[in-house]
Amino acid sequence: MEGGAALQLGQPVVALGYALALEGGPTVTSGIVSALNRTITAQDPQCQVCKNGARTYTGVIQTDAAINHGNSGGPLVNMAGQVVGINSAGDDNAQNIGFAIAIDSVKDILAKAETAPLAPSAYLGVTAQTVTPDLALQFGLKSQTGAYVIDTLSDGPAAAAGIRQGQVIVSVGGHAISGADQLGTVLDGFKPGQQVPVVVVDGSGTHRTIQVTLGTRPLPTTLP
Repeated sequence: MEGGAALQLGQPVVALGYALALEGGPTVTSGIVSALNRTITAQDPQCQVCKNGARTYTGVIQTDAAINHGNSGGPLVNMAGQVVGINSAGDDNAQNIGFAIAIDSVKDILAKAETAPLAPSAYLGVTAQTVTPDLALQFGLKSQTGAYVIDTLSDGPAAAAGIRQGQVIVSVGGHAISGADQLGTVLDGFKPGQQVPVVVVDGSGTHRTIQVTLGTRPLPTTLP
């Protein structure tokens, strides 16, 4: 696997998967990296912790390698055969636009799934995006680093504790949070049911410490 940070715009990539469930083996399509660090929302009816059946992904790779129905879960690889992303979504309303989750954001999850696939995981119930200078300027954020809360699950731990969309999470359980990926990594170090202090920065620049009791991420009821 190659870190997503090493990708460059215009770099050739190949997507593999079982497009349209066609018989005779996987489909292979080629293209380039069209954009990096996209934020997209995709329908995921099986997701039990998603709001309105939609999941938001951040730090996503955009590619013009064709990604059709059935490709989801297949690898996006570079010319050295290294996996750089996981094919996730296409857009039926546009041509030559597909998306893959950057491999960097799932390495820890993959390692955990291999060692203890059924172990309960703590979750906060937020969709977050890494704060960048451009994002801070766009939304007038008072924090230049952290995890910007795009949305909260209505019945999730964060919403119940008072964390709201538009706030920036800068610390969880005493660990500084520099971005969305790190937020997930830090949460992996806690257990469901633990109460942790979460420091957020609101629109006025005020730092608030909110005590959150972490929930248990539901396991999928069916296999993909």
